[in-house]
Amino acid sequence: MRRLLIITTCCVLLSIFSCMNEKKVDFAAANMAKTYYEHLLNGRYEKFVEGMDFPEQIPEGYREQLVLNAKMFVEEQQNEHRGLTDVRVVNCVNDSTDKGAHAYLLLVFNDSVMEEVVVPMIKRNGTWYMK
Repeated sequence: MRRLLIITTCCVLLSIFSCMNEKKVDFAAANMAKTYYEHLLNGRYEKFVEGMDFPEQIPEGYREQLVLNAKMFVEEQQNEHRGLTDVRVVNCVNDSTDKGAHAYLLLVFNDSVMEEVVVPMIKRNGTWYMK
């Protein structure tokens, strides 16, 4: 009986110590995604578009369309929810290579609606960009 108690105690202690060794979540990608969405919130549409991953230079006309789309999105949110008021980081799931991540953000609107969005992120030259 005593041997069973010792074995059970050892198993419990091992499980507790193994949980303490868990890897900490790196929120760098999620914080960068939050920054890009805050640009959108503050009307800095060009900065939001600069946060998108484009491995090569894109044509100016296409960039202008992306800026216009961002502006139209904000106007749509203004009409539907009286605007976006806050962006919060909920979680970040990084891949094992540290070159990709999924940022979970909570968009808070003026009419008390909250929407969680997933922003795929990619790291290029040490900077996180939205896919």
